[in-house]
Amino acid sequence: MESILTQVDVLIKTYLGPQWDLSMVISKALGYGIVVFSMILKLPQIQKLVSSRDATGVSLLSVVLETMVFTISVLSGVLLKYPFSTYGESVFILAQNIIIVYLVFLYKNKIGAMFWAGVVTYLAVVYGVVQVANRELLLILTSANIGVAIFSKIPQLFMNFREKSVGQLSFVTTLLNFIGSLVRVFTTLKEIPDKIVLLSYSVGAGLNLLMLIQFILYWNNKTPTRKVVQPGKKKQQ
Repeated sequence: MESILTQVDVLIKTYLGPQWDLSMVISKALGYGIVVFSMILKLPQIQKLVSSRDATGVSLLSVVLETMVFTISVLSGVLLKYPFSTYGESVFILAQNIIIVYLVFLYKNKIGAMFWAGVVTYLAVVYGVVQVANRELLLILTSANIGVAIFSKIPQLFMNFREKSVGQLSFVTTLLNFIGSLVRVFTTLKEIPDKIVLLSYSVGAGLNLLMLIQFILYWNNKTPTRKVVQPGKKKQQ
């Protein structure tokens, strides 16, 4: 078996170059595989929100912070010129996440001046980073991204724990998130000599695992419903 792997490595180095080996080929394949699957990663979540027209159980703070995480990931990947296979999924997940943010705001009846002010601020900050970014700033943002990633999950994890329910969250999306983060740990180890990026993906994998555990614990629990007092009806004494 070892001799076969050695022969495969020799062939790979012959046709692709001395810096290539079997593990690098696997890393590239997994990386681009994640990019392809990321195009539909959040669609189950989007479909669930649209079909129910309800964002109950979805933390608004979590989806906003998660959008910031993927924004920083895309900016860092593009501006630091990392291989697209190591961050490409962030581009597609970010686009889908922006849709989810809008839907959560919409179904929580929070579309208003503050929402549009937030949109303008977001676009202005992204433009500013692109204009002034240097390697040092991007590395600082990447480091800060670890903290943002943690805080983006905590509100949702806490809400699930408090309600003993996962509400309108999608199990498929959560499972794919976990698998994707594990793959990213491997591809980062192989292709990017950056411990900060590696730590960021490792933390993400751990938090996604906690979310999966909550799905298992609260699988059969119904989404809590809130009692609505009809206008004109007074509470009886």
